[in-house]
Amino acid sequence: MGIVSGCSIKNIDPKDFKENTSDLKNKLSRMRLPDIEFSNSIINENLINSLDKKTSILCYYPLLSEPDIKPSIKQWLAKKYTISLPRIEDENFQCYKINNLSKDNLIKSSFGVWEPNPDSCELISSESIDTILVPGLGFTQNGERLGRGGGYYDKFLATCKSRTKLIGICFKEQIIHNLPREKHDHLVTNIVTA
Repeated sequence: MGIVSGCSIKNIDPKDFKENTSDLKNKLSRMRLPDIEFSNSIINENLINSLDKKTSILCYYPLLSEPDIKPSIKQWLAKKYTISLPRIEDENFQCYKINNLSKDNLIKSSFGVWEPNPDSCELISSESIDTILVPGLGFTQNGERLGRGGGYYDKFLATCKSRTKLIGICFKEQIIHNLPREKHDHLVTNIVTA
């Protein structure tokens, strides 16, 4: 997928944001477990095949409503890729290198997200990251992303080097035709979906 230049940038109407968010959450809640498991297996296969060179990848620990990329993370860790997960500290997005996904290395945040434990994981710079796997509620084929409303990813992506590969991860039900876009929004360069 390429980036489409010349996308119109406009302020997001809060009503549009709520409608898009509500519609996407509704679609996700209607997905059946066999479909989710099948989609997860294809997404992981595509991720593993597309990132087959040893690299540094910022992943995410999936929420129940997000594609489960833990099989990819485990395979990359076994191959000695540099894998990190995000952690929100004092409203700042930080990246911590992980060596495994054991609950000893992770702690549950106030948002209910599993994050790296800073006592057992190493803080790394965004400059050292080659690829970022970006979750979202929805994506367009042009790479626009609807997040969960906190703005943490958009603020963080603004600090990353320009050659960092941004890969949106979602179920096919989360691909929508268009999204309002603001100046601070960052487009993903690819989307892996099933």
